Amino acid sequence: MILIAMACYLVIFNCGRSRRDRDRISAGREFGVEAGDQLNLLVNTSEGNVDEQKFTVRGIFSTGTTSYDKGVVFLPLAKAQSFSGATNHASMIFILLNDREQADAVSAAIKGEGYQVETWRELNELLVLINDFSNAYLTILNLIILGVTATVIVNTLLMSVFERTREIGILSAIGMKGRQIIALFLAEATLLALSGITFGSLIGWAISAYFSKVGVYFGDLGMSQDMLLNDRIYTELTLDSAINLIVTAFIITIIASLYPARMASRMEPVEALHGAK
Repeated sequence: MILIAMACYLVIFNCGRSRRDRDRISAGREFGVEAGDQLNLLVNTSEGNVDEQKFTVRGIFSTGTTSYDKGVVFLPLAKAQSFSGATNHASMIFILLNDREQADAVSAAIKGEGYQVETWRELNELLVLINDFSNAYLTILNLIILGVTATVIVNTLLMSVFERTREIGILSAIGMKGRQIIALFLAEATLLALSGITFGSLIGWAISAYFSKVGVYFGDLGMSQDMLLNDRIYTELTLDSAINLIVTAFIITIIASLYPARMASRMEPVEALHGAK
């Protein structure tokens, strides 16, 4: 369990340090200090006064978030309590779970009088809201892309029907039934879908794999009480989302090909042969 009390961006942890280490801290990389340097820290005490003490930097940490790394230091719980006059108290206790989906169950199990229990969703309402908004935006964007894909498929197959009017008329004249002509165009649409999906999946996987390693650099986005973001945002391609998009794209392609296939199957042989001249 990690015990954290926020006071002028001091992060306190209970790690069983020796008495000799109580005047030593770990500072963020953006402070521009090195191990062995000294920092003066100011803190508002529990009595409302301002106290200042000098600490020796014991180590340097980096979280990948510039605002956090240049505004946070770690120090032992016992020293922080004596420094701030909080005696044997902590203003906040963070519990780190292996599975974040268990947050609601753990929150319900430890609720009691005299303290307030909040889950990570309640502490990051703005971040959760932005995540939900981005998911909705991506859904709309995917629908637009799929709509464009359907339009392209319909246009391609319609051009194929017009270019093969004579062939369609000959096939109908020699006895090919309408459902067989529909199956012929559906087979062509299936090949188009499979080739497009394969090519698009490979390109999408390569781009996602690249940015999952390199990330997209946004710089210092600042640190607020509601949200804390890394300087780089990394992509993550999940299996379920990839399968959903692939299946949806395939189904839409087949549905979009029904109109041209139906149009070709209803051509009369004589009119098709006459119109092809």
